[in-house]
Amino acid sequence: YVAGKGLEKGIIERRDELLDLLINRSTKVRALLTGDEHNYCRTRIDPAMPKYPEEWTGTELVLTRSIWQINNGAAGAPYYGREEVPWSEYTYSFSTQNALVLIDVHGKEISVRVVNPDTLEPIDEFRLH
Repeated sequence: YVAGKGLEKGIIERRDELLDLLINRSTKVRALLTGDEHNYCRTRIDPAMPKYPEEWTGTELVLTRSIWQINNGAAGAPYYGREEVPWSEYTYSFSTQNALVLIDVHGKEISVRVVNPDTLEPIDEFRLH
């Protein structure tokens, strides 16, 4: 709703448009970098992942492959704790520490390291395939 009037498309429809572009219409995208949540979190956006509320009656997007969502909003603002959501089992790493995400690209090899910038303590490490 904007100014009390319903819009043709809501957040779920807009999200699905973005995921369709990133996943179904591209073979190059390996990860989506976000930062609104005040934490570090790595989630696999996967075709089998639940994406809709139980009462959803709209069109459901079918994904053709998986990508990672790497959220890093952990740079000093008060953190958001972990919540149980329908896609929790697709979350592979979560931290409320301050976090620095380092992405190394060597040809087609992409590796990601996440460290606490204050202590240099490792938080997460993985490869993007």
